[in-house]
Order: sequence, then C-alpha cells, then structure tokens
Amino acid sequence: MGLIHSSRWISRIVEELPFAGAKCVALLLLVAFWIALPRFARADAGVLIPRDKEAPDAAVLSLAEMKVDIAIDNGDARIRITQIFANHTDRIAEGTYVFALPDRSTVSDFAVWDGPVRIPAVILERKRAEEVYDQARMQAIDPGLLQMGERDDSDPKRTARFSAKIVPIPAWGTKRLELEYHQKLTVNDWKQVLVLPLKPDAYQQQKSGHFELRFKLRSAHGVQNFEVASKLYPLKLVSNNDAYSVAGSFEGNDVSLDEDFAASWKLDAAQADTLDVIAYRNPAAALPPPDATAPQKSSPPEPGFFQAEVSIGDGKGTATAAQVDSGDSRTVILLFDNSLSMQWEKLERSYAAMEALLRKLRPVDHFDLILFNQDLSVFKPQPVLADASAIQQALDFVRASKLRGGTDIGKALNAGLRQCTMENCVLVLMTDGESDRGETVVTGKIAANYAKQWKLSAYHPKTDVFAVGDDANLPLLKLLARNDGVMEHVLSTEPVEYKLDSFLSKIVRSPVGGLALSVQPEGKVKMVYALDEQVYTRSVAAWVGEYAGPSKGVQFHAQATRDGSAMDARAKADLPAEALDHPELPRLWAQARVNALLDQIARDGETRAAIDEIIRLARRYKLVTPYTSFLAVPRALLRPRVIRPGDPVLRVRTDPAIQSVIALFPFGLTKPLRHLAGEDTPGEDGGRLWETRFLAPTDMKDGTYSVQLILRDDHGNAYREAKTFVIASTPPAVKILLDHKQLRAGEAMLVKATASASTRTLTARLDGVTPVSLRWNSLAGASVGTLVVPPGFPTGRYTLSVTAEDIAHNIGSEEVQVEVLP
Repeated sequence: MGLIHSSRWISRIVEELPFAGAKCVALLLLVAFWIALPRFARADAGVLIPRDKEAPDAAVLSLAEMKVDIAIDNGDARIRITQIFANHTDRIAEGTYVFALPDRSTVSDFAVWDGPVRIPAVILERKRAEEVYDQARMQAIDPGLLQMGERDDSDPKRTARFSAKIVPIPAWGTKRLELEYHQKLTVNDWKQVLVLPLKPDAYQQQKSGHFELRFKLRSAHGVQNFEVASKLYPLKLVSNNDAYSVAGSFEGNDVSLDEDFAASWKLDAAQADTLDVIAYRNPAAALPPPDATAPQKSSPPEPGFFQAEVSIGDGKGTATAAQVDSGDSRTVILLFDNSLSMQWEKLERSYAAMEALLRKLRPVDHFDLILFNQDLSVFKPQPVLADASAIQQALDFVRASKLRGGTDIGKALNAGLRQCTMENCVLVLMTDGESDRGETVVTGKIAANYAKQWKLSAYHPKTDVFAVGDDANLPLLKLLARNDGVMEHVLSTEPVEYKLDSFLSKIVRSPVGGLALSVQPEGKVKMVYALDEQVYTRSVAAWVGEYAGPSKGVQFHAQATRDGSAMDARAKADLPAEALDHPELPRLWAQARVNALLDQIARDGETRAAIDEIIRLARRYKLVTPYTSFLAVPRALLRPRVIRPGDPVLRVRTDPAIQSVIALFPFGLTKPLRHLAGEDTPGEDGGRLWETRFLAPTDMKDGTYSVQLILRDDHGNAYREAKTFVIASTPPAVKILLDHKQLRAGEAMLVKATASASTRTLTARLDGVTPVSLRWNSLAGASVGTLVVPPGFPTGRYTLSVTAEDIAHNIGSEEVQVEVLP
C-alpha cells in the first residue's frame, strides 16, 4: 500500500473498529502509523534519532553517558542534562534530538560540542535561526538548532515538543549535548512532586553506559516526608540535610532508563498563611541597548526582581474532604474526545482520567457523557444518577465507540452547556485541543464564542480541562479553563498519576477567591504577574515583579477568600541594591511576561509590538518561544555582511583571542583585515572588530557569496571560517494597495504596500502629512500603516509615495495620486 493512501486506509480501519478499550486501539494504530507516518513520532526526554530512522537505534547512535543536575529553589526547578551519544558506524551521521518538556517548563540553555570545543547556543528569531542553520550545513559546519515544535508547518505555539537537528556526528566518534530547562513546581495538598522523564515509553528502552544524578532542594517553607519513588535511582542523601534543604546523588553504569525519576515532599502546614519575599538584583548587569551596535556602557543597569509567595491554609470556613463528599449533589458532564488525533498514549491517559472521575462520583451525584469528534454521541438525553450500574454502562458506551476523523470542540462545548440544567454543574473537557471542524477553527474565536455562551447559560458551570499530548493546543485549553475552571496538562509519555490526582482533587473544589497582592508604598514595584491563574487551599500562590532600585521596609500584603474565611498575610521586606542568592528570578519574571504576551496574541491576534517584546525578552533571558530558537554555530555565521558593488568595506567581529584575520574573496582577491581597537565591545557577546577595504567587481551578479576567513589566535592556532555577504544592486520593487483614493480632512487612510523580500524599511509619505512606517501584517498579506490627514487640510490632489530601502540601502518607490475632498 502506497504512502499516499495510507492515512485514508488507517481512518477507514479505525472507523470500522469498536473502541474495545484504549490499549487495543493504541496497539492497532501503532502498527499503521509507525510504518506509514513517521511525522507522528512522539518526543521523549533526550532521545537522538538517526536521520534515516523513525526511532532510536542503539546500533547506530547509543547513549554513552548521561549526567543530570537538579537544583530546586523555592519551587523553581533547574534541570541541567548532559548527554554523550556514540556513533557506531563508519560514516558521518545526522540525528534529531527530541524531547517534550514537562508542564510549566521553559528551556534556558543549550549547547553542542565540536570535539573538545563547546559551542554555546544563542537566541535568534526563529526564521533567522533556520536560515543560519541551513547556511552552516552547506559549509559543513557543526550547528545545533533547538526550537519549539518541528521544522514543518505546525504552529509552535501549540506544542510542548522541542527538537534539535544535530549534524555532523563523526564516524566512530561521539557527540556531546547540553540542555537546561526550568520548571515551576505546583503544590497540591501541601505536596510537591518533581518528575524527570527518563523512561522512553514510545521508544521502548534506552540504556546509558554511565549515569549520574545530583539532586538539591531548598525551600523557605519547612520540608517534610521527602521520598524518592523511583527504585532504579535511589539517592544517597548527604548527612547535613535539615528542615529546609535536601541533597543527594546517584551514580551507576549500564543503567537501563526503565522508569522516570520522581521525588516528592510535603511543605510544613504549620507555616500556612505566611508570606515570604525573596529578591535578586545584580547592579553590575546592564540591560542590552535598543540598538545592538551601541556600546554597552551607555545602557542602564538591569532592574531588580522579587518573588512573593504565600502558603494558603484551609481556613476556618473551608470544608474538609469528608464534608465535601457528603455535601449537595453535583452534576458532572464529561466531554471525551474520540477523534483520530487522540491515538496511542493520549487515548489511554484520557480514558484513565475519565474512568477515575466516574469512579469518584457519589450515588447522589448526576453525570452524563458526550463523545465528540466532528460529530457528537451522547450517553443519555439527560444527566443520570451516578450509581454503579450507570457508571459501568457509561464505560461500556465508550469502549463500544469508534475513533473518527476531525474534531469540533465548539460543538461539544455547546452540547455540554445544554446538559448543565441544575446548580453545582461541572463541565470536564478531556482532549488534545485540536479543532479542525465547525464554524471556526481559530483558537481565539473558539474561546471567545464559548465564553459568550457560558455567560448566557443559566448555571455558569465550572469548566475544567484535562489536556493530553505533547502537541496539545495549550493556548486554547487555557482560555477555556478560565471559565471558573482549572487545567491540568499531561504529556504523551509522562506518568499520569500525579497530574490525575491533582486534577480530580480540584474538580469538586473551588479555588480561593479574591487572590491579590498589594505593595506599599505604591510605585516601588511594577510589572507584577501571578504565577498561577487558579490557586486552591493547602497550596502556594506566588507573584513575580520588577523593582527599579533599592527600597527599605516595603510592605507586602496578600489577600484571599476561602469559603467565607478571609486570608490576610503580610510581610515587610527590603528590596536590596544587590542580592545574588536567587539568580532564577529574572528568567522567572521574563517568562511570566512572555506568557502574558502569548496569551494576548492567542486572544487578540499577533501584533508587531507584542512579537518584538517577546523576541527582546527571549534574547535577554535565553527563552525559547514560538518566535525564537536556540542556535549553536560559530559566531561569525551570525554576523553576515551585506555588500553592494563598489562598497569598499568588510567588517568582521571575532573572539578576543583572535590576533589576525585574512579574507579570501571569491573573485580572487586576498586581503588582510586591520584591527579596530577603539571599536572592540566588552561582554559575553563582544570581541574584536576587524576591517578591510576592497572593491567588488561591477560585473558581479546579485546573489549570496562566501568570503573565506583565515583566523589565527594568540596560541598560533589557525581556523578557517566562511562569512556570507550579499551582492544587492537592484532596487526593491514596491506596489501600493489602497482600498480607496479619496478622503476628507481629519480622516485616516489605511496604506498597504508590498515590496521585494530584501526590503528593510517601508515609508509612506504625503506632502504636508507626517510620514509613517509600514509594518508587515500577516492577515492583510502586506505591510500596513495609517496616514492621518490633519483637520483643515487643503482640498486637492496629492502624490502619495511609498519608499522601500533594502538591506543594502538600495532605494525603490512607487507613487499614486489621492484626492482630499472638502
């Protein structure tokens, strides 16, 4: 059977088969998808897949060594992973490094090694990173590209999967990779859990020739009942652990990674309703200048950052678990996604969550079950009592169902609202969030439509979401859960027990209300973000924010309401001029700010300002986002020089150790470069600046060329690198697009224009009117700007011009006539 027909065949087979239990369907799908559709391969932590394979192959690339360093500081877990893979073939290999981050995690560092040389990654815009990566491969340079999602047409904002292309891996040699990520740990019933995904469920088994794990925990709250659930990695604890810290290690050879590393502990409940404040400020650190070419000494110092954290107890008015179980009847409507995208582990995790929830219902409760894909299948016309017989019938109803193609989440949500016909109703959505059918498939519109219908409903059901899969549409599902609900996300291959217990405990409870943090005197802090949208009792709420400079005796005040019982926690803290104990706080704040901007984009659509700020923060604080990637390549590749024929200057910035540079031009010219000592830049991204003047032949055609650079360092070692430059002599072509060419004084005119791909700036001008820059708008398919004609502007015909300047400073323009009416 040909590949082109395989997906249609799979769909038909699945539609003809009953559910028959999640494991049965997952097994049938495994055979078909594994052979026909390698793009469905899932990501495990630290797996390197050979280029011509669909799964890891230890006979080609095996894991020779793995080191893990876990450091947890007040709920922020920093995980550093070093892996060395061995190539067992006589040819240069290429691999794809894939993994899926746990929930609430962000990548913070990445590096590849070229033999004994470490090549640290830098943050670039996603498109630019891919361009440089492809240039490096053509020059046989060893690049490492780490980005959110895959290098295809999928939306990177909708996935927890990350991938890195690794090339070349030398014949019979090794390749060393380094990865660091941060995870914000949640608290449920005073319990915190860290799970490090090591077991490759999707890829059977992985063995490490040598394995080391270092663990360190410190907390402002007392730590009790520390336990390592993993039997394969028993920690040897150090002797000086105390009530606020735990440290230990494990080391072994030929370790089969057959289970995940999991550690859990409880925070001291005696410290409930107390507020703690920690801070970080490095006065030596400077913000990057808006213009990357400006000297760093002109930049202002970086602000300080703080975290305020309050532990929330039960309160006098909060019901106990026994009282909740004996309370009023509640109605639970389950929306279970049985579309084709829910194959394999996603299906098993959703089914396990659904069954656990049904078993947890009391005989006095009511429930109904709606299976959805592009169509709906309803268990009962109205909710029924949750007795043992009805629950068993519901499970049989699911097992007898069929997986089908598309998904219409909007239709399922509206059907769930119609079933909520009484008080104390909870709507539970179990899905990966993929929606490709219905009136709209746009994330923001689906969420907005549901929020509108939810507000119009009679009982405003609590909307809880159990999201499954590495590729879950998290922006959509987070927006849906904001309708008085909570969301829990479990990856395709991570253990489900901890997430499921947390989710089930919150379904029958309400989050604390009125949760807020205030700071006095006002103006001492800014840009404060809550790290959790919903917080429950016996848990922890945290905020992060900025402060400009030192302040003494700042008053922090956290408030909340728990079933009529008020929580009031206060703390007095200094915001110091220098504090270096919690270096994770700047990234934690930056990630919170980026998350807020991504939520804004998911709700309202992309704006240039939001994207630019995300990119700026990502570069500063090393964040992989849907708009940025980590790229590890020699630094020279990151600074291509654009040259026009006749332009006599080539500049190259190198590391400080380089003592001489010679350029070999493709048209036969060899020239040494002169060191411009006065223009060297300090700092991690700085170095020496070199220059030479030359004349590009006038008969050179427009295009991209390489100049070979011979660099020699202070130890006499020579290096050869290629630097790309562009011959661009053709002015950019401009096309003006106007909806109308007449307007009145005081009105605004929307100006749209298209230009050549090399265009750097577009400017619209009208005599007597302030010029405006045109910015790219993906929805309009053009660059867009607004010209405002001042009131009282004279009537008549005027020339509107749009001027384009490309990256080589060539100028192109177009003019049209417009008329200002009286």
